[in-house]
Amino acid sequence: MGRAWIAANAAAQPALLPADARDLLPVDHLAFQMMALVDELDLSRFEAAYRSDGRGRPPFAPRVMLTLILYCRAKKLMSGRQVAAACFDDVGARLITGNRYPDRSTIDRFLDIHATAIIGLLPQTLRLGHAEDLVDVSVVAGDGTKLAANASMGATVDETDLRSQITDLQQQLATAQQQWIEHLTPKAQVPTLFENTDTDTDTGRRAATPDTTTSDPRWRRIKTLTKMLHDRQAALTRLQTHPASQFTAWQDRLKRDQQRVEQANDRLQHTLAKVHAIHERRSHTTAAGGKPRGGWDPPPSPDDDSRVRRARAALAKATARAQATTDHPPSLGRINTTDPTSAIMPSKQGGYDQHHNIQALASKGQFILAINAHPNATDTQALTGLLKQARANLDTAAITDPIGAALFDTGYASTDNFTTPNPPTCS
Repeated sequence: MGRAWIAANAAAQPALLPADARDLLPVDHLAFQMMALVDELDLSRFEAAYRSDGRGRPPFAPRVMLTLILYCRAKKLMSGRQVAAACFDDVGARLITGNRYPDRSTIDRFLDIHATAIIGLLPQTLRLGHAEDLVDVSVVAGDGTKLAANASMGATVDETDLRSQITDLQQQLATAQQQWIEHLTPKAQVPTLFENTDTDTDTGRRAATPDTTTSDPRWRRIKTLTKMLHDRQAALTRLQTHPASQFTAWQDRLKRDQQRVEQANDRLQHTLAKVHAIHERRSHTTAAGGKPRGGWDPPPSPDDDSRVRRARAALAKATARAQATTDHPPSLGRINTTDPTSAIMPSKQGGYDQHHNIQALASKGQFILAINAHPNATDTQALTGLLKQARANLDTAAITDPIGAALFDTGYASTDNFTTPNPPTCS
């Protein structure tokens, strides 16, 4: 007799699902916790981004979208596609949305439009946590981690290539617009990207007038080229407004290389002095007719000593490395056109990839006080900004407790960090 199995039969319906999705989840489920948390937040900044005259398609309520995104982030569902998929196959997500299904584009646009408002929620969480006696800033700790950016290293270009791409896209866009104009009938109104368009506040995009809403590939090409052009213009603006960011990593590397040269030179001088002293003692012992300690003949001169040779080789290696760094400074700024805030950084698994260096400062109980994105792979220059951001968030939350001890690992060690005063009210 064969073994009996519990098999999945898509055609069978062993039980009827309850009409209320809440009956499927325990009362302490994460979905209920996130809904309760968002209910305590002030979302007026989110609501102010939508038009108030009632025109256009009704948007998803900010409270629903924010709860959905926070819930999915807590379950490590990061991309818009993953969040959209959860609305179909995750009971908690379906409960939050009321069995509605925002698509990937809607989720990504919500994050893009409300990025500043989302950042502004952190002080509100501090206020709520402080009311529950969960925020203790007598001891805080900070650290950074590399998070993969939603961009490819292949999209990183220097300023010359970026300007060339902008010029090329402008020419392509002008040609595409001319082809669209020629395609229209004389009676049709000529659409442009800046005239005769309405802003759809639900989607955050500009839609063509009713007589031009078409699937014509010429019109789709205009919209695609326009987005590409705007993305590269935004990247160029960021590159111009952050002129020093591309040099920071090189400067840090050069400083470390120069310190290695100084340390190698100090070791060489110390080794030479030690070997010279040994040779003098051996010479005196031999001249007095004695036998040198060790019973072996010393090298003809201190420079031939193996310890001196190793120290000289280490100095030469450090000097060559520092010279190579000095001879290859970044001549032009580089930026990623897909995500201008990201940068090429070392990966935890080895090699390089497009990353964000996310810095976080937390209090006892791992209550987050501040989160920053640092533009460089090294952490030394992130310490002061992280502490200042934490102090600003605490002040916004009306928390006047001074920050006591701040703990960081050796990756933040530098002369400036040891000597720079802490932000006001920090002891």
